[in-house]
Amino acid sequence: MSQQRLDNMRHKMEARGLDAMLISKGENLRYLSGFTAGSDALLLLSHQDQYILTDSRYTEQAKRECPNWSLILEKPPDHKELKQLGKKYQRIAFESQDLSYYEYLQLEQEISSQLIPTLGMVEELRMIKEEKELELLRKTAKIGDQVFKKICSLIRVGISESYIANQLLYYLKEYGCEKESFDIISVAGANAALPHGRPGSNLLQAGDMLTLDYGGFYQGYASDMTRTVAIARADRELRDKYQAVLEAQINGVNMVKAGESCSAIDRAVRKSLKKHELGEFFIHGTGHGLGLEIHESPRVSSQSSEILEKNMLITIEPGIYIPGWGGIRIEDTVIVKDGGCEIITHSDKNLLIIDGGII
Repeated sequence: MSQQRLDNMRHKMEARGLDAMLISKGENLRYLSGFTAGSDALLLLSHQDQYILTDSRYTEQAKRECPNWSLILEKPPDHKELKQLGKKYQRIAFESQDLSYYEYLQLEQEISSQLIPTLGMVEELRMIKEEKELELLRKTAKIGDQVFKKICSLIRVGISESYIANQLLYYLKEYGCEKESFDIISVAGANAALPHGRPGSNLLQAGDMLTLDYGGFYQGYASDMTRTVAIARADRELRDKYQAVLEAQINGVNMVKAGESCSAIDRAVRKSLKKHELGEFFIHGTGHGLGLEIHESPRVSSQSSEILEKNMLITIEPGIYIPGWGGIRIEDTVIVKDGGCEIITHSDKNLLIIDGGII
């Protein structure tokens, strides 16, 4: 794993007066050490040493994936080895958002060092992607595009939301993803008014809108894309509302650049929808970062104080949700650049009318 990542982490620790840091969140373990077995391990990082503590189920894996880390065999839930290591350091930080209160009390009883809660220290490093990370993110986005093309050939009147969701999952894996990056959303007709609706037995009917929000993990990195299509036909109301959402989404994408504030992008998207008297139906943030997790910082919302930097990666995903009618969401993933952005989701955003293939 990148020595630069460890150097950056140690600089942050030094700035906060920390002697060591205990890392428990699975994605942060992977980012710093390369260990891929989720949260079945702990990292203890000091200015001189780096330890990975895990049990006998994962020792061989840790040796392969983390050759530059000192491996300590720790039998759960006992923290005997960690207790001994902790004696070397006065101030040990821990990830407060990942540790339960019970786990904290265990540590407090077993480690005599001062325990310092921290929030988002590793995540701050993860926001700006390295080039090799961007290549993986481009790859997983490309798989998402391939899946969308395949799914469009399968969509027709009379099939169910859950059938489409199952096909999405199948082709994500068939084309190279390890698993889905979140619960797949496949909702049609009035169900499309549910931003995170679960696919069910509802059958597609002519004139329905169908929202597909899905992604997969490729070598640990997530994709996320949303497209809304019309089934067999689209009336004037659907066409007009779709065009309004598309206009807002394009306006948001066009604002993305290094130095732009996340809240300004969110305001611009909302202003665009409000112009079409649809602002009240946009009920979530405009976007989010992604990488090793499906939802990361920065957050593109009205409450965000974050400023975009080069090689951050975010989504732009406005949507409208009208009870009794349905909903429309359009989402792209983009890489922040100086003076603009690189869109890495390339599936057609124009309104597609589908029944056994694009009409």
